[in-house]
Amino acid sequence: MKILIIFFLSFLLTLSLVIMLDLMTGIQLSMSIRNLKNPFWVMTIPEYFIVFVLLSIVFVPPIASFFKQRKQAKIRGKS
Repeated sequence: MKILIIFFLSFLLTLSLVIMLDLMTGIQLSMSIRNLKNPFWVMTIPEYFIVFVLLSIVFVPPIASFFKQRKQAKIRGKS
């Protein structure tokens, strides 16, 4: 779970840095957010698949580890 927290924290800090740089250059907030979403509008199906695989590499191991630890804790509690 620590990995997910670090991932979200770095994600939010990166987004805020990009938005702040856009605001400092005179771009409006709505246009800055639109610029962040724009690459996803032009992606093809294989590109979406690659993004999905890369995100699953980040999310699946910590979630699986969490459920594994939870299952082991239930087994220890019953003993």
